[in-house]
Amino acid sequence: MNNGIHGNRASQGYPALDSPSGARLSSAGAFMSLPSRIPSSPRGSSLESLIAATAATYARIEAAQKTFLAAAADRGSPLACPSGCGSCCEPFVPDVLPTEAAYIAAWLLENEPALAERAAAWAGAGPPSVPPCPFLRRSGQGARCAIYPARPLVCRLFGAAAVRDKEGRASFRPCARMPLPGRPPRGRERRPLSGADLVREFGAEPPAMADYAAELSSLRPAEAAERSLLFEALPPALRRVGLSLSLAEDARDRTYSTDDEREKEAVSGRPDGAGRS
Repeated sequence: MNNGIHGNRASQGYPALDSPSGARLSSAGAFMSLPSRIPSSPRGSSLESLIAATAATYARIEAAQKTFLAAAADRGSPLACPSGCGSCCEPFVPDVLPTEAAYIAAWLLENEPALAERAAAWAGAGPPSVPPCPFLRRSGQGARCAIYPARPLVCRLFGAAAVRDKEGRASFRPCARMPLPGRPPRGRERRPLSGADLVREFGAEPPAMADYAAELSSLRPAEAAERSLLFEALPPALRRVGLSLSLAEDARDRTYSTDDEREKEAVSGRPDGAGRS
């Protein structure tokens, strides 16, 4: 499974969120004005079940990783990225499924509308430079991910995930940057472990990347082969998600308006006006 580009291979029930005045989304040269208010939850939109299913997959990944990391710590091998490390984001830009792009787009529209607007502009001009990942942020405190809660699958699994060896067993080698007491300092000098050796060393198997990639692909099988680099996939995803959310909001508004009219008609039809406040 190709997960992105490396090095120089690349030249529920939330309150509504006000969008920036005059914000516009761009996709493949087409512009779409955002509504003055963007509903921040996919509830009621065509994306509701997809976003919920994606979130459930991500929650299972987190639970599996917590189990593995706790077992490793119990065996005297605490696994953790060094504080402020962003080395995996420097030479890499992930590729994503449309499902992942939609999830990121929904999160951006809810939490970072100004960043969503800038990402939408990549459709015409492209990101500032790639690699590094366009969402990598560096400061005096080190590196951070600007979309960490919505990050793609490969970014969630990196560092605490296994690959499948030729026999189908989970195979794991710690990241080169992870310090491990009493073990070679660099990942290249640490041999990968599989099967019983892996469990004996770390106490459990880490989640296998291929398993969760297959699970995510199964949410929309027709799109399973439609992987794109993140900066290519996100602008059209923002356009689609923004449109879906605004249509859902319009539908809710029409429903509320119809209900109000029916209530008014029911009250006005009563001889004594009973029920009026």
